[in-house]
Amino acid sequence: MVKKVLDITSLKCPMSFLKTKEFINKNLHKKKIIIMKGKKDYKLLSNSLKKNFKINVIKKKDEIFEIELS
Repeated sequence: MVKKVLDITSLKCPMSFLKTKEFINKNLHKKKIIIMKGKKDYKLLSNSLKKNFKINVIKKKDEIFEIELS
């Protein structure tokens, strides 16, 4: 399966949410990974994603999170 990665470490909410939504819509049938920065933004985004996806989160260094959608 093709894997697509979105790096939104330089963005803050609400732009990170909008970019993620666009990314998901463009890559419907592909494995999706989102890389983001910040605990607050991570919590907001992951709560929204949990409503429609099963997510797997890997915490990287310095508040960097990698979210895999399935």
